[in-house]
Amino acid sequence: MARDTTGGLMSDDANNPGNGAAEGDEIIRLSDVYKIFGPQPRGRAFELARSGMPKNDVQRLSGHVVGLTDVNFSVNRGEIFVVMGLSGSGKSTAIRMVNKLHDVTHGEVLVDGVDVQKLDGTDLQEFRREKMGMVFQHFALFPHRSVIDNVGYGLKVQKVDKSARDEASMSALELVGLAAFAEHRPSQLSGGMQQRVGLARALASDPDILLMDEAFSALDPLIRRQMQDEMMEIQAEVHKTILFITHDLNEALRIGDRVCIMKDGAVVQIGTPEEILTEPATGYVAEFVQDVDQGRVIQAHEVMTEPRPIPADMSLSDALTLCGDIAGRFCCDASGRPTSLLTAADGLRARSMGSNDLKKALRSDFEKCGPDATLNELYAFAGRGLSIAVVDDDGRLIGNLDPRLIMEEMGRVEQLIDGFEREVFM
Repeated sequence: MARDTTGGLMSDDANNPGNGAAEGDEIIRLSDVYKIFGPQPRGRAFELARSGMPKNDVQRLSGHVVGLTDVNFSVNRGEIFVVMGLSGSGKSTAIRMVNKLHDVTHGEVLVDGVDVQKLDGTDLQEFRREKMGMVFQHFALFPHRSVIDNVGYGLKVQKVDKSARDEASMSALELVGLAAFAEHRPSQLSGGMQQRVGLARALASDPDILLMDEAFSALDPLIRRQMQDEMMEIQAEVHKTILFITHDLNEALRIGDRVCIMKDGAVVQIGTPEEILTEPATGYVAEFVQDVDQGRVIQAHEVMTEPRPIPADMSLSDALTLCGDIAGRFCCDASGRPTSLLTAADGLRARSMGSNDLKKALRSDFEKCGPDATLNELYAFAGRGLSIAVVDDDGRLIGNLDPRLIMEEMGRVEQLIDGFEREVFM
């Protein structure tokens, strides 16, 4: 997801004076993290888990529950990193390591260079308030407080004076589109609006990091999708680091810059949505993605080929040879912008009429798209059977998208998933 480096409630430099960290730097890291629940977490249960024994066997032999097993992942500054898994996968345990709601049994958790697990008392409280905002599945709003007072509650705890916290709260409410409801009570709002209040509350203190644990799971599907859209729009403005937990793969693939899939307390695969969908690492991942609509995830840049435009002074015969067996090639102007398209059918038709003039075989009714356009968005264009010009922000040709390649790519993914279906899922 492309992001710029300005905007937000406060700039990153204002919020982190002198840190010199650029967007894209690592801000969260979990290294070799284990979490065992029970009276003796560092005893036999830990040794069994570290030996690679499945969590159910560890529980049977030791009476302890394995929450996390050798978890390693990092989150970059400014990205939406989604941890996805079913109930019991360890996803919520992982996010609770980041703000030390759980202590690690073994391993290290760094947040912006600070070992969070070594913090305690006032130091931990201050670190949480200054560095992180949290949005939960349940709204946890105070029913007797107004919306603006709910949003500003964290700032009140920090002893920020009322005028300053009201100003920050209104800015956050404007971001989520609820400024007009500042004086309402939570009971007067819909579920989706209440969740936006929760998001505004997390944004009001302008933290570097947003921790969102199943934040939209309690919402109806339509409202949930709207909240996803709104969150991504807000993220484009505030550029926070978002660690997002969900059990819904469709949600993960839709909003995540990268996705971490967990099972039984362990990381199974980390990758971009496109990588998760088109290159599942195991049968478990393939089982998840088999029902996902690949066309809304796979993008043009993953399928396009080198453009190899046709020179305007080339003969029609040579141009047809250059076309080969693809749907067509483009002619470009001096700036590299596509102006016309030659298809084999048009070229052969002109040749049958005795012409070898390239210009007489060119057409201008072709389609263009950006490299991030999804295959679903291009499906109607592909139905015309003509090559699609993939262009950059300046309109320059950067790829040739043959409609046949769209079908081949979607078929390749389906065959890959079908191959995994023959495995025995553990």
